[in-house]
Amino acid sequence: MPKQDPIELIEYELTTFIRRAVYLDNSDRKIGNLERPAYLLLRQLDEFGPARVKELADSFKLDISTLSRQAAALEAKEMIYRFSDPSDGRVSLFTITKLGKQRLKADKQMRLQRYHRMLDDWSGDEKELFGKLLIRLNEAFID
Repeated sequence: MPKQDPIELIEYELTTFIRRAVYLDNSDRKIGNLERPAYLLLRQLDEFGPARVKELADSFKLDISTLSRQAAALEAKEMIYRFSDPSDGRVSLFTITKLGKQRLKADKQMRLQRYHRMLDDWSGDEKELFGKLLIRLNEAFID
């Protein structure tokens, strides 16, 4: 049996992984109550603090209108709060609210539990290496 091209293997496995992750997000085995875009937006605001819509859109590689709709939905649910940028009152910033932090914490805990179960038989070194490689891959997507 001929050796498989590593890039072909990576492409196939990534495509399969993404399909399975999307399936899980849309199935009865979905993790938590937050949709993936809401989870990511809340996580970004929680980790990096208040941000402008354009900054958020750029970080997720989305157009501003898409990000604005996602932010408006979270704002309506009182999970994020819009306020004027102190350095330029014409610009709005978003920040995560106490409710948003609570919902994010609950969903994050459930997600982490799933990954702990999935990777339970991996060594600490394997998990650390995989994390570093995922960071590199994510960075390669935006270069």
